[in-house]
Amino acid sequence: MTHEEILAKTKNEDLTVEQALQELCEIGYCPNLLNDDDGRWAVAFDGMQSVVMGDEAEDVSTSFFIEAKQWHSNIRQALVIALSE
Repeated sequence: MTHEEILAKTKNEDLTVEQALQELCEIGYCPNLLNDDDGRWAVAFDGMQSVVMGDEAEDVSTSFFIEAKQWHSNIRQALVIALSE
């Protein structure tokens, strides 16, 4: 499935948010669902994180910059906004 197909199916609610995020992972995206502790959500594809070495889970520090227009009170809408840009 392409980025555009995922966007269309997410908008039409043909995919759950979980399915859309999984599909994005399968085509090489690294989606991150973020919450601002005030009920708003954003999805980021860019950011920085510490490097994980090996196959075992490790502690990771991450950092993202989210523009004000990316925040939304609904997770699905936050994903649609992120995919539309």
